[in-house]
Amino acid sequence: MKFCSLTLGLVAALALSASAVAQDDDNQAKYDNKIAEPWIQNGSWELDHSNALARAESEGKYVLAYFSRSYSP
Repeated sequence: MKFCSLTLGLVAALALSASAVAQDDDNQAKYDNKIAEPWIQNGSWELDHSNALARAESEGKYVLAYFSRSYSP
């Protein structure tokens, strides 16, 4: 019985990990599509947090940061 439980656990773990990889690929595609939209390309947005902080400091400005997550319901 212990062997059966262990086997089922391993099978479940493999199935979940395959699903997670597929979801990561889907999220990357969504991100790439969003970044390619004109309002981002034409907006002079700084997409890297560290670069945004350095740029704001050098220009004497504040940083308006918007953090979100789309990978989890």
